[in-house]
Amino acid sequence: MDSVKKAPFEESGTLSIFHQMTKLRAMGKDIINLCVGEPDIPPYHIIEEEAIRAIKSHKIMYTPSEGIQALREVVSGLLHSEGFHVSPDQNILITSGAKSALFLTFMALTEKNDEVIVPVPYYPSYIPLIRYAGAVPVLIKGNPQKGFKVSPSDIEPYLTSKSRFFLLNSPVNPTGSVYHPQELEELLSFLAQKNILCVNDDVYGHFIYDETLKSDIKACIHKYQESMILIRSFSKEYAMTGWRIGYLATPDRYISPLKILQGHILGNAQTASQYAALKALENPKRFCVPLDIFKSRREFVKNIFDHVKNVHYVEPMGAFYLFANIQKSCPGKSSEDVCQDLLEKVGVAVTPGKAFGLEGFIRISYADGTALKKGLERLVEGLTSR
Repeated sequence: MDSVKKAPFEESGTLSIFHQMTKLRAMGKDIINLCVGEPDIPPYHIIEEEAIRAIKSHKIMYTPSEGIQALREVVSGLLHSEGFHVSPDQNILITSGAKSALFLTFMALTEKNDEVIVPVPYYPSYIPLIRYAGAVPVLIKGNPQKGFKVSPSDIEPYLTSKSRFFLLNSPVNPTGSVYHPQELEELLSFLAQKNILCVNDDVYGHFIYDETLKSDIKACIHKYQESMILIRSFSKEYAMTGWRIGYLATPDRYISPLKILQGHILGNAQTASQYAALKALENPKRFCVPLDIFKSRREFVKNIFDHVKNVHYVEPMGAFYLFANIQKSCPGKSSEDVCQDLLEKVGVAVTPGKAFGLEGFIRISYADGTALKKGLERLVEGLTSR
């Protein structure tokens, strides 16, 4: 047993607090969830019915590794409407969510010791996925005054002969920061000039609350499709978290290794979920999660923390998180210790900033509005009664 390979990383910080919450709830404890990035709204009923229909009609067999043709064609059509020039056969791969797409990308396309530039703070799974592929994460902390977004001038000093990839996430998990079109133009142009492939984790693209900004961003990124792998998921936008379905769009030179690796690891994305996703994209504007609910929650959370002494937050332009600086309200305590205290003493679950590579912060999720007001009251009590 000594020869068994051990994972070179710890459990995801987001999952760790979720598992603790679940365990305490099973013991009868009253714990309010402000930690999980999972919408509390169910998928549109017609999406659920399509999955049931697929199962009852036995459309649950293996599919091509790249996904069913009809879904790839609809995804291709959606991207065409955004200005991308893609083929369902040469550029689209249906995946088991965004994590799967990220894993495939790093495992299939990186060489040993290739460097992947990752802005800090970051989604916790990025670092283990990069390291597991044998690549090296290069962590760059952006300007706090700009929501920790990074610019070419931030990146330039870190470039080496091994710089191969840049991981873009906008809106950012955990801050909710959004790269504006001019920032994206400068960043993507810089990366293309340096021959660095942008891995664009676009899972929160739907959750940009300024519709003009969202439209302008879509008008920008397609121009860089030859130096980008675009990754999207149905989890947040269509409230299909457990369905494990997403897709990536890639320059055609990468589709073969990605498809081959998926064939070896998964075979194909879950079949009934593919048909459900196909139904969702028949009318994406109608079947997606309504933004007004989350926009209202965002304003509610911001309004509360605007009046909490010694707690400051990053302005959230998108996603459904508030990233709060607790260094003044909880001096001398790690973010993990603060979150553990909040969990055990006031019964609210939030995620420590350490999980995202940045101490002194906590991430508050308003994806679940079931007990949001009560949870925030407990949270404020826990942060101000020290």
